[in-house]
Amino acid sequence: MLIHLGKPEDGEQFFSERWPEARAVADSNEDLYQAFGLRRGTVGQLFGPQVMWSGMKAVFGGHGIGRPVGNPLRMSGWFLVKKDEIVWSHVHEHAGAGGRYEELLKVWTELQVSPTS
Repeated sequence: MLIHLGKPEDGEQFFSERWPEARAVADSNEDLYQAFGLRRGTVGQLFGPQVMWSGMKAVFGGHGIGRPVGNPLRMSGWFLVKKDEIVWSHVHEHAGAGGRYEELLKVWTELQVSPTS
């Protein structure tokens, strides 16, 4: 399940275009983000050289900058939860950092986690 900071309609629009099978929950009040320890980014995490470099690579790679949804100052992270335990996590170091999708899939496969677990 994916959790985002936008309104439910923001998630529906985003995921219907990019990942129609995904299940997503809107966390507009940031309760789940807080529960997972995701905090507001520092100036360096939000606007530092690594973020600028990542942004330039994205723009030159044909990607634009989308409109902010939710709280753009809140850092993001990925968590793999099985039943009531976090079995893997990755909190992004800065706003331009990508997810560790391959690592997540490896752990998911090793644990044989089903999407509904």
